[in-house]
Amino acid sequence: MAAANLITAGTGAANSADIVVAGTSVIVGLKSYDKGAMVDVQLKDDAGGYNAFHCLTGGDPTRTLTIPGTYRLSRLAASSSCGAYSG
Repeated sequence: MAAANLITAGTGAANSADIVVAGTSVIVGLKSYDKGAMVDVQLKDDAGGYNAFHCLTGGDPTRTLTIPGTYRLSRLAASSSCGAYSG
């Protein structure tokens, strides 16, 4: 899978489009990030709400999504400058 931009680098709250994991794992990570970067990985529930699953940070900038489901990334309003990608 080619790398794809999910959240453009910047500050302030922002959400990615949905990321569907079904049969193939997906790597998500921070890009152009500062030490204080924080992006939540959220898992969509059966009612359409998003629930915290993991938090990407400057010290833990990548995660491999292996559990089937629909996810999105959400940059926190208090985050330092960063973006996010899948690859």
